[in-house]
Amino acid sequence: MSQYKPGETSEAVIKKKNAITKSILKKAELIDNIESIDDIYSTLNIKGNTISEAAVLQWNDDNLGIVKCSWNTARTEHNAKAHARLLKALIKVNKRLSTNQKEIISNRLYKSNEKISIQLRQENEDLKRALAEVYRAYMQLVERFREDQEINDAIRQLILDQAQILGQQRVWEVK
Repeated sequence: MSQYKPGETSEAVIKKKNAITKSILKKAELIDNIESIDDIYSTLNIKGNTISEAAVLQWNDDNLGIVKCSWNTARTEHNAKAHARLLKALIKVNKRLSTNQKEIISNRLYKSNEKISIQLRQENEDLKRALAEVYRAYMQLVERFREDQEINDAIRQLILDQAQILGQQRVWEVK
């Protein structure tokens, strides 16, 4: 003869059922306390930057007093309220994590843009100095060219004047 009548459940099964319900509620509470990726428990295995329901259901940690359970067990009638609370906690924490991740990315972009901006300003200053030196050298060459041109024009004019003055006398000497 069996120990239990039809429809009766053993005390061990009832304890396990209650432990799973308490575990689901505890998981919801622990997940609600997560503010950033650094706060995620090492025993909770996640992929990427979000926490999945499957990962939470498979989460098992004796130190925290939580046990893993199957997808079907979490959705049973007596776990409905605990499961709904767990889902709400997951939605909230994933929103916080994605917001924090966006802030981290925007801060990284801002910092990298700031570094690039500082580097570009420095390069711009270097280019301005180099351009000023090239312009000074160009102006110096232009001025020297003008001076050389004026000297050449003056010497040419002197030679032409001397050639005109001495030209007729040289012609007489040559003859």
